[in-house]
Amino acid sequence: MFFVDTIETQGLGNRSHLAGGDRSAVAVDPPRDIDRVLAAAARRGVRIALVVETHVHNDYVTGGLELARVTGAAYLVPADARVSFPHTPVRDADRHPVDTGLELRALATPGHTPHHTAYVLEDAGTPVAAFTGGSLLIGTVGRPDLVEPRLTERLARDQYASAHRLARELPDATAVLPTHGFGSFCSSTSADGAGATTIGTEKTTNDAFAKDADTFVADLLAALDDIPAYYAHMGPLNAAGPAPVDLTPPARADADEIAARLAAGEWVVDLRSRVAFAEGHLAGAYNIEADGALATYLAWLIPWGRPVTLLADSAARLADAQRELARVGVDRPAAASVGTPADWLRPGETPRSFRRAGFPSSPRHWPRTPPPSSSTCAAPPSGPPGT
Repeated sequence: MFFVDTIETQGLGNRSHLAGGDRSAVAVDPPRDIDRVLAAAARRGVRIALVVETHVHNDYVTGGLELARVTGAAYLVPADARVSFPHTPVRDADRHPVDTGLELRALATPGHTPHHTAYVLEDAGTPVAAFTGGSLLIGTVGRPDLVEPRLTERLARDQYASAHRLARELPDATAVLPTHGFGSFCSSTSADGAGATTIGTEKTTNDAFAKDADTFVADLLAALDDIPAYYAHMGPLNAAGPAPVDLTPPARADADEIAARLAAGEWVVDLRSRVAFAEGHLAGAYNIEADGALATYLAWLIPWGRPVTLLADSAARLADAQRELARVGVDRPAAASVGTPADWLRPGETPRSFRRAGFPSSPRHWPRTPPPSSSTCAAPPSGPPGT
């Protein structure tokens, strides 16, 4: 018997997986905050014997190196990936035991990256699950343009061939368990948010099997969207070997320190809802709601490496935000404060506010010009912080 548990990171649109038997398991593409993987293993009562990466990720910081160090597991990374830390290189057709009767088989699936590798979990020799990373997703494939522009078309063709290899070599009943595709920008198009799929289902619903290679590649390249700016930093961080995550609470800032950080051009980010922000906020603060794609928005907009101070209405919201930002390499907020604008203003200062507009219930009465924006980013992506 075997199990597969999925660990979802909704804010980034990613999934990691823990799979195994009665005693030991493999962790696939683990997130930076490895405590979630360790908790999943503890619930199952298994030891993590293997940690594997399908590729060097360009959209988040991996927890693989730290998870392998903490658990003593072998750390499997595709052999052609250029990484600078100790690991076990994996090549096509390599096999690694997971538990009694369970084995992991590597299957080269280039396309999302040149070195991309899927892993097939076999139970007594029968394929039961394919961990497809950024190759075959649910209804689509991973984008091929995150490595080098000159490689994009070639990788798109590789992506098509890899999808067909998976379909050709695996039984229709094999579960397909990707890492990306649930809102992630690593997906080439908007992917289905379904919880489960199989090789057989993908053969009838995925674009990669509905078109010839030339049409598929042309349509794939035409559909590619902007790449989040912070992706440029994820690959190098992962190739170098990320430092262990530090989620201890940041230093608390009073009103004077917050004002000083704003004056120095640092980012002060108000995590409250846009409605609360509109009603009252600090001049110069950015508003990026915590209940959304916080990591994607903030990491995309902020000049990389700029110190950030977080303002939240609860300690729990602050802790969640810190965890989410650490997943994309925005580590250790410079400072933080929990409270309301009254706690963040110096004596004599008053909060800023702006008018909110709504829409009538009937489209016939909608204004010809749009109302003032109430975007979750109250400040523009460039220039000095402001409202």
